[in-house]
Amino acid sequence: MEGLRAVAVVFVFASHALVLGAFSDPDPLSVFNTLTGNGRIGFLAVSFFFVLSGFVLTWSAKPGQTAVGFWRRRMVRIGPAHVLIAVIALSQFAAAGETIRWGPAIANLFLVQNWWPSQNLIMYQFNGATWTLAVELLCYAMFPLLLRFVRRLSYRALWSWIIGLGATAILLPVISYPLLSGFPPSQFYPAGSWPQLWALYFFPPVRSIDFVIGMFLARIIASGRWPRIRIMPAVLLNLAAFLLLYHLPIPFGIAAFYPVPAALLIGALAVRDQSGRRTILSTPFMVWLGELSFAFYIIHITVMFAVHAAFAGDLVGYAHSYTPTAFSTPVAILFIIGLYALCVALAWVLHKTVEVPAMRRWSRPAPRPAPNRPKSEPQPQT
Repeated sequence: MEGLRAVAVVFVFASHALVLGAFSDPDPLSVFNTLTGNGRIGFLAVSFFFVLSGFVLTWSAKPGQTAVGFWRRRMVRIGPAHVLIAVIALSQFAAAGETIRWGPAIANLFLVQNWWPSQNLIMYQFNGATWTLAVELLCYAMFPLLLRFVRRLSYRALWSWIIGLGATAILLPVISYPLLSGFPPSQFYPAGSWPQLWALYFFPPVRSIDFVIGMFLARIIASGRWPRIRIMPAVLLNLAAFLLLYHLPIPFGIAAFYPVPAALLIGALAVRDQSGRRTILSTPFMVWLGELSFAFYIIHITVMFAVHAAFAGDLVGYAHSYTPTAFSTPVAILFIIGLYALCVALAWVLHKTVEVPAMRRWSRPAPRPAPNRPKSEPQPQT
């Protein structure tokens, strides 16, 4: 499963690299647009991350695991890296003399920026990648209770829930049209209204659908009753979902059709891993990249825009708050590849110096010292 994380994070990186505007020639830029679905490939990748998160946490949950212990490990897993990037990003802003919007910054720091339908909370968060962590926090909060529920369901009920939640994800955009389509357009995707985009893409209860589907999927595979769904048909189904991106209105194209295809591919790969058969995703290099996926994800936007802004002589890069530098096609390709390599290197440093030490130090409570017992008096010899 780690190798699949590595692929998904590349898709996210590619969708954000498109925003840089690094190509001066419109023809290769058009090709890049087409390959990434005008950046929408990131939508598919985000669904993969949420489904995979629910799957992995359910699969690895051990009997007797306490809710407090689970929450502690999750907070230690994401908290230190998140706070470190916050300090770096806000220091950049301060050094460049940029105005810090403290409302969005504080909401971003506490990962609650998704709960209120304000574009500013999303547009001006200091680390744009962390909106997904706001969704994950809700999923973590619900997980211990949901796990008890999922473990009690029958095999048939598990599939009914997956189908029902998948249908709900498709139905929500339909409902959004009469309720939310008459509002001003979104700054992210002008083709849809901001309330639609917020409710269908950013709002934590809606996005937790993907996570819960992953939980049901893990229980199906653990029961040993996975149907004979092969990897290649699952890949083709996800490709079909991606191709739908080109033809669907934005409210349908951001999340609705991806959780179930993502779950089927994750399930097929998990069963293959269980059988001991190797795939390219299970090679040591892909597993290593997958282990770095969280660190990569949480730093990549900050690094990409900061490096690109440096070419324009700016100290801080924040989306289009600087004048983007465009390159010739070969240089632009090398620039994007170099950015990816730099993000991998910095993710490795973050993983080794922050993530791993924090998990070793704080993921479990410190052992209680043994009580001091009075030494027994020596008995006189007779």
